[in-house]
Amino acid sequence: MVDNYQLVQHVDGNAGFCAILTYTLNGIRLALRDGAIPVVNYTGESTKFFYESRYGPNVWDYYFLPVAGIGYDELNAKIANGSVLPEQVSSYTRRQICQWHHSDPDRVATFWAKDEPEDPATWMKSKRELGRKLVADHIRVKPHITGIVDAFCQQWIEPQFTIGVHIRGTDFAYAEPTTPEQYFSAIERFLSEHGQEPYRIFLATDQNQFVDLFRDRFEDRVITYDALRSNSRRPPFKFSSVSPYKRGEDVLIDVLLLSRCDFLFKGAAAGGEYALWFNSALECHDFALESEFDPRHFKELETAYYKLNIGQWSPPWWKPTRWSRVMRDLWFSLQRRIRRISQTLSR
Repeated sequence: MVDNYQLVQHVDGNAGFCAILTYTLNGIRLALRDGAIPVVNYTGESTKFFYESRYGPNVWDYYFLPVAGIGYDELNAKIANGSVLPEQVSSYTRRQICQWHHSDPDRVATFWAKDEPEDPATWMKSKRELGRKLVADHIRVKPHITGIVDAFCQQWIEPQFTIGVHIRGTDFAYAEPTTPEQYFSAIERFLSEHGQEPYRIFLATDQNQFVDLFRDRFEDRVITYDALRSNSRRPPFKFSSVSPYKRGEDVLIDVLLLSRCDFLFKGAAAGGEYALWFNSALECHDFALESEFDPRHFKELETAYYKLNIGQWSPPWWKPTRWSRVMRDLWFSLQRRIRRISQTLSR
């Protein structure tokens, strides 16, 4: 029997990291449906926010192993030596990929779109089951990243009961954002009902102000990974001064750390949902079920930064907390630069 191969290629150059994962899972699903072996290839043109030439031409290879045992480079080598014929390799059109990603009722999705379901809980359950199966069967994170996750978990998450929290700010716009107060009330109710003590909260967020708010509320129980975060509406994956590779690695590590928590609080954004897909036993409080999709064009959408008036929580310039944040950001920036220089020298 002759093997056929289906190229899984990303077509939305403005997508964030979790959206790219969703494109990938949909590509895998369709390749399997058509009896083909999926091979992922994400170029700098199609995945511009995470492409960094010194890590190689295929962004998928920066973070993950081949989804079906064969990568794009190996496939090209087989074509070059004649063991695979060009006609055995196919790819979908941009129109097909976009249609499957946005409109196919059977698609992989972390939140509904214009086809809002009558029963959001049932819809979410079916999508979660599909996502969990595809992730378990096909997504393998590279060892250098799982090593970072394991070390962090051993030090901060595993010693006690840890609640994971994913809350999005910045440019999140396609659904109603969940306010910090909604999180606080739900977390405190959960703690009261379950009597968990001692406990910690692992907070994954793209917004510095949320870190300050959670620490004001829960003090030193709040732990975070040294991930990129924003003070404004601009999301970290669009920071031009930061390593594109680092932008993607931070999101993936936050998702994996959330997946290792004992319980999760999440909104409609994809990062929290992916934590559930990487750990099929993880349970959650899902604010997404209380949210609504905004069907307007993305240029007309109001971001979470403005909807929640997040700027109101920024400390004034004369407050010590403002300067401690500045010094913390400078320190983390210096660490990242040292890490980047070290990686360059080791190559």
